[in-house]
Amino acid sequence: MNKIDTLRGLIARSSAAVFDFDNVIADSEPYHFEAYRRVFEKRGHVLDPSEYWREWTSRGGGAEGEISRHRLDMNPNEIRAEKDPVYAAFCRSGEIKLFFEALRVVDAFRRTGLVLAIASGSYEADIRAILRANGAEEIFRVIVGKDGIERYKPHPETYLLAAEELQTAPGACLAIEDADKGIKSAKGAGMSVILIETEITRDLHISGADLACADLGELHGLLEKILVEKR
Repeated sequence: MNKIDTLRGLIARSSAAVFDFDNVIADSEPYHFEAYRRVFEKRGHVLDPSEYWREWTSRGGGAEGEISRHRLDMNPNEIRAEKDPVYAAFCRSGEIKLFFEALRVVDAFRRTGLVLAIASGSYEADIRAILRANGAEEIFRVIVGKDGIERYKPHPETYLLAAEELQTAPGACLAIEDADKGIKSAKGAGMSVILIETEITRDLHISGADLACADLGELHGLLEKILVEKR
């Protein structure tokens, strides 16, 4: 089956599109990295950007993984507690922009009739601050951050909560992800998944999605073709 037929089928059995946020909607991962870099550097440890994209962004190892891999005598909870306000300041500053193609994809999904949501590993307040700064806060019916989440991605809890707040069965939700941990989370919740490959993740050979697109532009092109058919 070709990509457009696959996407057509995914949309036909879905009532909601649930987006990951960092590196899918917002160009925010460099700011997460910078916030962590500052915290670790104060403690004498230098983060490797390529290792960060692979181990933190895609696989979800987080501060615990960094500390374990490098045998650091640090407390991950203390690291996060110091990092969070640094990143939150970036979010409030208006520096973090949304990807232009992401906005086109979001609008195209809206025009297919799907309701829109976000299921992210960032704090809801940070997500809303970025959306507000870019004039996009009202686009999404539901925004689920890590607030109140006990088990983060790759556990399915984040996506299950998004479906619950949408009052939609998980099987009727279509997740849009860029990371291995996100695909596992959405699949574990019972959702279909579209993988968006990015400059950060393209060489990681991520698998498990129902459809893989080379970038947001390819997904937008497929959506527009389906929308033309519906006119």
